[in-house]
Amino acid sequence: MNRTGPQKYKEIFGIAGSLYFVGYGLMLAYLSSYFWDDWYNYFDVSMNDFRRSTGPFSGYNPLRVLFEGYLAENVPSLFRFLIFVFYPVSAIFLLLILKRATSLLTVECYSVFLLFLLIPVNSSRTSMTNFGYAMTHCAFFVGWWLFSGKRRWWTFILSLGFFLISFDTASFLVYMAIPLLHSFFEHRGAKGGFMDWIKRNIIFVLSPIAYWFIELDINPTLNSVRATYYTPSLSGVLRGLVVGMLIAFFAGYFVVIRGWRYRTNRGGVQVLVGLLFTWLGMFPYMALGHFPNLNALLIGFVPGASDWDSRHQLLMPLGLALVIVGVLNFLNPARLWAGVLVVCGLSTVLNLTFSQEYYLDSIKTQRIIEAFRSNPDVREFNMALIDDQALRFNARGRGIRSYEWDYMLRAANPDLEQTTDVYRYVDCDVMDPDAIIVIQASNGKLETLLTRNPGITVSVQKISVCNK
Repeated sequence: MNRTGPQKYKEIFGIAGSLYFVGYGLMLAYLSSYFWDDWYNYFDVSMNDFRRSTGPFSGYNPLRVLFEGYLAENVPSLFRFLIFVFYPVSAIFLLLILKRATSLLTVECYSVFLLFLLIPVNSSRTSMTNFGYAMTHCAFFVGWWLFSGKRRWWTFILSLGFFLISFDTASFLVYMAIPLLHSFFEHRGAKGGFMDWIKRNIIFVLSPIAYWFIELDINPTLNSVRATYYTPSLSGVLRGLVVGMLIAFFAGYFVVIRGWRYRTNRGGVQVLVGLLFTWLGMFPYMALGHFPNLNALLIGFVPGASDWDSRHQLLMPLGLALVIVGVLNFLNPARLWAGVLVVCGLSTVLNLTFSQEYYLDSIKTQRIIEAFRSNPDVREFNMALIDDQALRFNARGRGIRSYEWDYMLRAANPDLEQTTDVYRYVDCDVMDPDAIIVIQASNGKLETLLTRNPGITVSVQKISVCNK
């Protein structure tokens, strides 16, 4: 970190770009693969089908729905490519925001930037359905950058517009508190004080509140799952408030009783601010019933034990980055940069581990569809139970949903209408299977990485369980 000016930027972006590509570059090797709700949302969907859907995309910004519908019909591979691009763009705009902050040293700005980009969270970004989260995430940080700069009429309009786009992901309604707090503390010594700041920013203060009450009338959701995003539970809200009160208690103890000040306890105060920001990123999800305990919070970081729910980590990186910088500053400020590089290296290893698991998962899906297509027995049933014995290729221990199997069969034989369920106890009042599909793989994960051939075989066993 001894270089200055353009050389320093070149070094930082070189490190960031290299580590990001190593960690997530494999996403570019399965651009057209489908995971989880990708099948339901984007597979074989026309723009008109998408626009008229009463499914999970009802209630979103109409322009976003039109754009996603166009991509789904014409270039679905572009979803994952744009996701790959959006997150580093968010990080770049965050760095520009941090460079304007008077409370951070240059090395701390670069450290937060790298950690924000590379902390191993939200591995569900591999899903096309994460496009909306990635887009609104990027829009939020662009809006924050415009908001934090010199106020002009056009920056006012653009920043408000980008914030409103970001609010399509409801958790940003709460996360909006961070740029507001940042703005207030950066300008707290200005003439006019709090009242002058409120007058200048009243539109931004009220925008998330107004959006919460108005948006459902402007873009009414027609889907019960989407509606739950605006229906917090009492127990979830109380749980989130308890966590917030604990953070406030510790902050009050160290700041009020122990007399911590930023000038003399820089690292400790950064940890407290980081915890606050992490809580603001978690609270919207806690209010909806997610993160009910410590185990649910930590499971997203375990290599072989996460799933689609890792998307709830979307707003955690900034707070976690500040916590890590604060801890390293607290231990030894002189070794901050070295410590950050170690953490980023470990994060990249985890990101690469997650990425290769999804890469293997995509290969498995592709080979299963090919096996379905080439096996004539697959055409001879109406409803099948899936006995998947190739679970080692399922990314991060995820389970493949029954509707995913339905769509794989549809991809193999689009002229048929077949349904499935996972291999389990048969309730004849609910289902009447007439076949079991057994899926096996003869090759290991390393061989599959090298050859793209897991050795998938598919066999169909006719059964008669319910005798209807």
